[in-house]
Amino acid sequence: MNIFNVQPRPRVLFEDFPQDVVTKEFLELVPTIKLVTSTERVHEDEYDILVTFAKDARRRSAHLHVLSFGANAAGGFSEDRTKYSLLRDVSTLANELAIPTDVPPALAALLKTSVIPSTPEGHKPVWRLVRAAQGYLATVADDGNLASRCIPLVHVGAKQSVYALLAERGGKLNLVLPAETQQHLAWLRLFLDMVGNVDPDSVPPDVDWKTSARWSPPEVSKHVGDLQALRRAHEEALTEFQRREQEIQAQLEESTRLADEGTRRILTSDGDELVEAVTTVLEDLGFTVRDMDDHHDERTGAKLEDLRVEDPSDADWLTLVEVKGYAKGAKVNDVPQITGRPAVAFTKETGQEPPAVWHIVNAWRGTNPSTRVQAIPNDDDLRPLTEAAGALIDTRDLYEAWRDVSAGISDAESVRASLRAAKTRWRWIPGS
Repeated sequence: MNIFNVQPRPRVLFEDFPQDVVTKEFLELVPTIKLVTSTERVHEDEYDILVTFAKDARRRSAHLHVLSFGANAAGGFSEDRTKYSLLRDVSTLANELAIPTDVPPALAALLKTSVIPSTPEGHKPVWRLVRAAQGYLATVADDGNLASRCIPLVHVGAKQSVYALLAERGGKLNLVLPAETQQHLAWLRLFLDMVGNVDPDSVPPDVDWKTSARWSPPEVSKHVGDLQALRRAHEEALTEFQRREQEIQAQLEESTRLADEGTRRILTSDGDELVEAVTTVLEDLGFTVRDMDDHHDERTGAKLEDLRVEDPSDADWLTLVEVKGYAKGAKVNDVPQITGRPAVAFTKETGQEPPAVWHIVNAWRGTNPSTRVQAIPNDDDLRPLTEAAGALIDTRDLYEAWRDVSAGISDAESVRASLRAAKTRWRWIPGS
């Protein structure tokens, strides 16, 4: 059979195209094009691909591969005499986006640069699979993969609502992207490659002949070379960023582990571990700290204060320290412990009353420090400490003071002076 006037492939219908998208470079990408409106009739059998901005991407012939931007209806099928459709007529307020791990790398890379950054906050239309049922549309699926009728490209929110998808349409490719998608030329290039992989009759392998070295004038060859060099540089930079990200992530995990095993125990531990963490923090602040367990075992045979703390800058000052951790709130009945037997034993041993006493508490140790309530909030309950020239110290305040000194925000001498002068309750204002 002799057939005449056959146009070179791929043959593409551009439907409802915005003026700012219809560029010379766009139209020269394929050899055969036709610009139409969504209501314009055309002999669709003489085209292979539809690229559309129409709200209904189902209207054209089922033999066309479809790339759509901003469609609210994108294909359907019949099964057991029931009609099913993909509709984008519901919305979500979720803002978290995710590209599933099984999305091909080329698609994922373009989604990251052309869809994710331009996605608006607030209401976002998402897709659902519906079936016709006695005059209304019943939802079959509205999350995940729409009952396995699509390959989700972008999910929104914890429900994994489908925001962009790849599906079949009469056995043809149906790539559906949101209206705010950018880089339309790049998407057309990628879609041509995708169609060429599954339907080489519609998109012959030589679709890129216009940018080949053999048939390109010098200015085109230069731009092709520049683009290739930029892509290589991008890949190299991406590889380096990934390497650095992995390196820093490993460093973060190690520093977090060391913090959890070290100073941060002041916020999470009780017993001996808490005493060790408090000792480390106080020594870092410049105090001289003495663990009193061995001393009391030898001298008194009793368990009295946990620590004795001195400040090298004030030879006359010393404090007895009781350290306690609590799974829940600090106990009021524990307050007098440091002002009772430990103070009496100190007086008996030295001939003078202790200059100060501290009750250091780590209350609600299993919870986020930011959400913990104040330990023993009523100052009247702390009167034994006040009368003994002492103070209640929350480990959160002690940790933040240590952190500010370690970061160079505050100086250790000022922190020590503040602690020495504390009565009833010591508080630290971050950044002081």
